[in-house]
Amino acid sequence: MSSISEIRHRIKAVEDTRKITRAMFLIASAKMQKAMKMHERNLPYLRRISQDMRYIIENTGARAHSPYFAHRPLNRAVYLVIAGDKGMCGAYNEEVLRLADATIQADGRERVSVFTIGLMAYSHFARLGMAPDIHYLHVAQNPNLQSSREITLELCDMYNRNLFDDAYIIFTNMLASRTLRPEVIRLLPILEEDFADVEPLHGRALEMEYVPSEEAALAALVPQHLIGLVYSACAQAYASEQSARMMAMDASTRNADEMLLKLNTEHNRARQAAITQELTEIIAGANSVL
Repeated sequence: MSSISEIRHRIKAVEDTRKITRAMFLIASAKMQKAMKMHERNLPYLRRISQDMRYIIENTGARAHSPYFAHRPLNRAVYLVIAGDKGMCGAYNEEVLRLADATIQADGRERVSVFTIGLMAYSHFARLGMAPDIHYLHVAQNPNLQSSREITLELCDMYNRNLFDDAYIIFTNMLASRTLRPEVIRLLPILEEDFADVEPLHGRALEMEYVPSEEAALAALVPQHLIGLVYSACAQAYASEQSARMMAMDASTRNADEMLLKLNTEHNRARQAAITQELTEIIAGANSVL
């Protein structure tokens, strides 16, 4: 049996650890709520952009003149993989990176490029000998519209310069606070069926004038649509990371509570044993005097 001082030291260490895990749980909870608000505020914007694009695609011939809708040989793919900058979030990083590995290995393209958001994603592919072509710093822990715009416009520029044929995002979608699912969505090229589930803005108009042209209107909408998708994915990934961290810290706090219960029981037994030993020694000493 451990000494009383050793048990007390262990109790103090566990209590300090519990304070940390509880604080991390509360911080992750606040960050997750903030990220979900970002995602929810983006949904009306993305929905309206998608409705406008669907209307133009279905009622004009602008799609035929847009490079973002062009069919290419699809020999060169880009995967934008979003993970976290740090651990202590359960299996969050492992699961999204496992999906990325499986997707890239099954791709079979002539060339596959990897872009990463998050230090864990960069380190993972670097260890595999697949150093990412582009790594975006300080985005995983601070998703915002400005960084999403920069990432999207860079992808659009590379696509228009014919540096790749199609692009995908691999991220974790938070379906509920405790239900996280890694997903792959296509960014480019844009297909007409991408808008099949989008509610029509209004019925077909007999005549509508676009200024300066319907092609220019669609060309302006496409980058905004893609920015909305990237921003939503970054916000969802960040919320998923914080949700996973909440679950991990909650489990750690509960484990600490169980350990404290066992240590307190052990401490009480050790104290009782020490008191019993002292009483035995006192009685033995008194008997020897008599």
